[in-house]
Amino acid sequence: MRQTGELGEESADVQVEASLRSHQTIRPLRMARSPLGEAWRARAGASAALVTAALLMSACADASSTTGDAASAPSTQTSTAAKAVSNNDSALTAKSQLNVGLAANATSAANTANTAASSTDLPASTARPTLELAKAKQLAAEQSVAARVPSASGMTEKRSRPLTLRDSGIDGSMLFARDVDFRVTGDIGFMIHDMAATLTPTRAGQPIVFDDPTAVTINVHRGEVTLDSARLTAIFDRYLFQYQGSPLRNMRVVPQDGGTLRITGEMHRDTWVPIVLTGSLSMRNVDDLVFHADHVEVAGVGADKLMQAAHVKMADLLKVDTPIARLEGDDVVMQVAKLTPPPALRMTITKIDTSAAGVRFMLDDHTVQKIDWPATMPPRGMLVQGGDVKFMRSIPMNIDMALTPIDTNAPFVFDLYHYRDQMAAGYFTFDEAGALDVHLPSYTTLASAMKDVPMQTGSASARFNDSFIRAQQASLAQARLVWQQVPQTVRTASVARAIPVGTRAAFSGRSMATPGSAISDERHSSGPAPLIHVENVDFYVSGRIGFHVRSLDAQMVPKKPGQPVDLDDPDQYDIRIIGGEVIEPWPAMAALFNDYLLDYEPRSLNDLQLKPVDGKLEVTGGIKLWNHFPGVWLPTTMSGTIMAKDERHLVYAPTSVKVLGVPQAGLLRALDIPLASLTPFTRKGVALKGNELVFDQYTVFPPPVLEGRLASATVTDEGLVLKFKRDGSVAAARPPVGAGKSFVWIESGDVKMFNSLVTNARTFIRDSSNPGVMKFDLYGYRRDVAKGTVRMEEDGGLEVDLAARK
Repeated sequence: MRQTGELGEESADVQVEASLRSHQTIRPLRMARSPLGEAWRARAGASAALVTAALLMSACADASSTTGDAASAPSTQTSTAAKAVSNNDSALTAKSQLNVGLAANATSAANTANTAASSTDLPASTARPTLELAKAKQLAAEQSVAARVPSASGMTEKRSRPLTLRDSGIDGSMLFARDVDFRVTGDIGFMIHDMAATLTPTRAGQPIVFDDPTAVTINVHRGEVTLDSARLTAIFDRYLFQYQGSPLRNMRVVPQDGGTLRITGEMHRDTWVPIVLTGSLSMRNVDDLVFHADHVEVAGVGADKLMQAAHVKMADLLKVDTPIARLEGDDVVMQVAKLTPPPALRMTITKIDTSAAGVRFMLDDHTVQKIDWPATMPPRGMLVQGGDVKFMRSIPMNIDMALTPIDTNAPFVFDLYHYRDQMAAGYFTFDEAGALDVHLPSYTTLASAMKDVPMQTGSASARFNDSFIRAQQASLAQARLVWQQVPQTVRTASVARAIPVGTRAAFSGRSMATPGSAISDERHSSGPAPLIHVENVDFYVSGRIGFHVRSLDAQMVPKKPGQPVDLDDPDQYDIRIIGGEVIEPWPAMAALFNDYLLDYEPRSLNDLQLKPVDGKLEVTGGIKLWNHFPGVWLPTTMSGTIMAKDERHLVYAPTSVKVLGVPQAGLLRALDIPLASLTPFTRKGVALKGNELVFDQYTVFPPPVLEGRLASATVTDEGLVLKFKRDGSVAAARPPVGAGKSFVWIESGDVKMFNSLVTNARTFIRDSSNPGVMKFDLYGYRRDVAKGTVRMEEDGGLEVDLAARK
C-alpha cells in the first residue's frame, strides 16, 4: 500500500475502492468479456462516470449559478457523499450516500450519461490556433510585399518569371540618385545632381551583381551630371589613353568658362612632344560624343595656320583608334556608353554646358517626363527598387534599398569598385516590411582610399586601360572563393569556382571561355542545409512560448530539398536537433498550454499553471467533464512525474488528482475509469491517453517542427530540463572565435531573412545592450531586427545586433 502524505487522499481512496468492489451497481464492470459483458461494461462505465460527475457537481453546487431549485436537493445529498469520502468516513457510509445521490438524480442522469458518452467520441477542434493564424496573416502580408510590381516616376518593371524563394521574377531595377559623387573607381566617375535610370542584368534570370559591373547595364532615362576637371582628367589620362603603345600620355583636361576644354599632354613623335588642344564638346549622334580641336599647340608653338596651310589634320599626326575613342580629322570621337569602365552606360545627352565648374550633361531619353522621387528616397544618396540585387553573399529580392551617407554634412562619395570597403565600414537598418537602408561613410574618408594606388597600364591589345576591370575581376574572384568556401567540417559538395570575366568579353556581354571554369549560379550555394548554434539564449518561438537554451546545435532543413530556409515561414522548414540542452521554464510551459494547445472550443482544460514540488510537477487549472459538463470550470490540482518515454515523447503521469480539493485518483481507479474518458484532450503534439499526458516533442510547439533525440527530462526549479542525444552523423556549426556568452550563429546553406536571400550564410546574432542572456523571438525577428542594426563583414557575413539603435 502506498504511503500517505501529500497524497492524503490515498487512505480514503483505498476504502472507497474496497467498498465499491462489493457493490452491485458496478458488478457488470467485472463480468467476463463476452459481447453481453462488453455491453454491460459500456453502460456501467457511463454510470460510473456519472458517479464521479455527481461527486464533482455536488462539490461545486454552492458556487455554480446554473444550479436550479429542482436540483438543489440532489446536490445536497451528493455533497454529503463527497464529504464522506474526503473526510475518510467509512466505506459503508460513502456507499449509502452515493446510492442516495444516484436515486435522486436517476431521471436526469440517464440523459446526462448519454450526452457524456457521445461527447467522448468527439475529436478536439481542428481549427488552427490564433497564434498560427496570426503568423499566417503576417506571412501573407510579407508575401504581398514580395510579390509587388515596382513602379515609380513613370518607370515600371515587369515580372517575367514566377516568384520563388530565390527569384523575384523581375530582371531590372529602378535607380534614383541625387547629390552623389558617383565613382566607378578612383576619380573616374561623375557628380550626379539627379538621375532616374534602370539597371538591367546582362544575363537574364540572374540578379544584378554589385561585385561584377560587367553583369549590368545602366540605362539612364533622365538626369543631370557634371564632370569636373579631376573626373575628365581621370577619364582621358587614366582610362582612354593609359595603355601600352598609346600615342598620348600625361593628359590633363581643364574645363573653361565660355564652353571650351583645354587638354594638355604629350604626343609621341619619335619622342614625347608637349601638345595643347583647345576645343569644345558636342554630340554627333545619340551614341558619339565629339571633342573638336579649334586650337593646337605643339611644343609651345601654335600650329593652327601651319596645319591649315599644309592641309594636315590631327589624325595625320596621331594614330588613335581604340574600342572607345578614335581620331577623325581634328575630332576625337568617343562612345558615350564606354567612356568609363563597366558597367555600361546607356544615356542620351540632350544638352552640354561647359564652364570652369565642369561639363554639365543633361540626360533625357524621353521616357520619363520628370523625376517624381519615391517616398523612401533619401535627401542625398541612391535608391534601388525592384528586381534582385546581390552584394557579397546577400540578395535583397524585389529590392527596396536606400544608400545614404552617415555624415549628412559632407560630400557623399560612392565608389562602385570599392563598395565592399564602404559597406564593411557602415551599417544596415531594416523596416519590418523589408525595406533596407544602407548607411555608408564617404569612400574618401576610409583608410583604404588613402593608400597610394600605383599607376596601372592597360594592355597593348586592348588599346585602353583594361587594368581597372582586370584588377576588379581578380578581386571578385578571390572574394567569391571566400563567400563560397564551405568549411571542411561541414562540406558535402565541392564549391563552384568563380573566375574573372575578360574585359573584351565584358564589352560583348559574354563570359570568358576558360577551360574548366564557369560563373557560378548567383542564387545558390553548395554545402549542407543551414546549421545553427544557440548559446545561452532565451529562444522564443512566439510570444511567451519558448525555452532557455543552454547550448544547442541544430540544422534548419527545408521541407522541399533545394529550397532555401525561409525564416518567415515556419511551416516551410524543420529544425533537426544535433545535440544540446534546453530548459523549458514553467511560465513558458504554461503559455504553451494556455496560448496554444488550449486555444480551441469546446475544451476540457483551462488556465493551467505549473510549478515543481518536491521533484514532481504540480499542475493547477480548471476542467470540464467531457469538454462541456458541467458548465463551469472545476478547480483541479494534479501532481505527478514527467519523464522521457522514448527519444521522441514525454509523459506526465499524475499520481494525485484533486477536484475542488476532493481526491479523485483512487475513485477513478476503483471505477476503472481513465482520466482521458472524463476529460478528453487530444491536440497536435499532446494527448491525454488513459491517465497519462503524452507530449510529442516534435510537434507540441508551434511550427517549425523540432526533431531531436531525447536523452532525459528532469523537473527542476528553473523548469523542465531536456537533454538531447548528439547525432554524430551531422557536423555542427562552429561559431567564430570570441563570439561571447549569448548569441545565435547560422552557418552554411541558403537562408531567406526579410526579403533577402543570403547564400552560404554566415550570420551572427547578438544583443550588445544586454550583458546577460539575449532574447530571440523567431516569429518576431523582423520586429526585433528592425529596432537594431546589421553590419556586413569584409567576408560578406552578417552581424545582427538587436540592441535598439539610438
